[in-house]
Amino acid sequence: MNNLSRRRFLALGARTIAASGLALGGTPLHTLARAADGIDSNFSGYRALVCLYLDGGCDGFSLWVPTGAYEHEVFADARGHLAIARQDLLSLGGGSAPLGLHPRAQALQRFYDEGRLAILANIGTLIEPTSQEQYVNNSVSLPAQLFSHSDQTIQWQQLQGRDRHQDGWGAKATAYLSGFQEREYLTSISLSGSNYWQSGVNQSPFSISESGVLEYHGMDPQSDWEIPRKEAFEQVLNIPQQHVFARAYRDLQKRALAATTELGQVLEANAAMFSDLPAENALAEKLAMVAQLIAAQQTLGLNRQIFYVNMGGFDVHDNQNRELPELFAQMGDALSYFQDKLDQLGQSENVTTFTASDFGRALNSNGDGTDHGWGNHLFAMGGAVRGGQLYGTLPSLDIEGPDSVDRGRIIPTLAASQYAATLLQWLGLDSQDINRVLPDLANFANHDLGFLA
Repeated sequence: MNNLSRRRFLALGARTIAASGLALGGTPLHTLARAADGIDSNFSGYRALVCLYLDGGCDGFSLWVPTGAYEHEVFADARGHLAIARQDLLSLGGGSAPLGLHPRAQALQRFYDEGRLAILANIGTLIEPTSQEQYVNNSVSLPAQLFSHSDQTIQWQQLQGRDRHQDGWGAKATAYLSGFQEREYLTSISLSGSNYWQSGVNQSPFSISESGVLEYHGMDPQSDWEIPRKEAFEQVLNIPQQHVFARAYRDLQKRALAATTELGQVLEANAAMFSDLPAENALAEKLAMVAQLIAAQQTLGLNRQIFYVNMGGFDVHDNQNRELPELFAQMGDALSYFQDKLDQLGQSENVTTFTASDFGRALNSNGDGTDHGWGNHLFAMGGAVRGGQLYGTLPSLDIEGPDSVDRGRIIPTLAASQYAATLLQWLGLDSQDINRVLPDLANFANHDLGFLA
């Protein structure tokens, strides 16, 4: 039986039952997993990952910029008038860090200095370690369709190697997480609709808007006019169905109706705490709803969750000096608001926010912006993060240097799979499960980058 433990075998069987749509709360999955061994010690307490996907290819090389005189000069030579002036950079770690922060992202500075934000240097999609010579000679396996938005979004969110598959690495991880809590449908939640990270075979995230759950139109339980319609709809759902598709649709609607009612009531109870949003900041609105859901985790009986939030606008082929600073300011202000709310909730140690993006930007300017790159500087944030540090190796930003291909596309030196493995280990997955979730991880020596306690 492939050496599956008794607990894992029962939980797997329960997941199969739950996937067929038999239950919402108190599921067979919930019952069987606990009947086997009780709650797995790896999943005790509460922990959550929040993926902030910076859609379009965020220019991490402009967010985190070299502060050394020589290193900055090399960067400025490549970027020309798009380079942030060295004197304008915000120092990190009291000036001890080799990178400075873009001035419009000032809200992030204190979290690095407090040791709650870590920089992941030059990270990207890799199948195996890759050098400039190997790239040029085509002697190494490379992710499919490098530098393509749609393909690299899929690569980042699935981490399946050269091919496109049906399962995101978030969805595959959720299969191990959801068996240890009552409301498994709330294990994986998206504030930005469907995405490859949380989607898989028979699996999709629970979607919610920044305003909360979407009510069924015309079935308000508080309206005398609409109550009869709601009651009639529920009666229709209780009619026995012979066809498998009809039963599946009925069960889906029943679960959605129950979830909408239950979750709406829980969120309404703590809504007042999140009324002080930064003005005109769509990302802050989404993250506020994430924090509102986290505030309800104990009421809902949840101990593991993953959240997906998308922020767009980063494909700055032109107008970069005008658009990118605004994006960095919105991102910094929203994350600062979110982290402060987690502090108020006493959940800072239990929630890790991490960034991902299609790719970085090419180093050389195209005149008014930058084109698609490869490696990128990303970051992780939260109370469990060993912050105030840079993880990985800073590349040479010389467009003719040893880390550059195609005049300014930087070859990653950290793999996205190593990044994901570190996050999933903190979440509670064991090494065997992580290797199943991330099939290319075995090609890299280091499976824990060390940025999480």
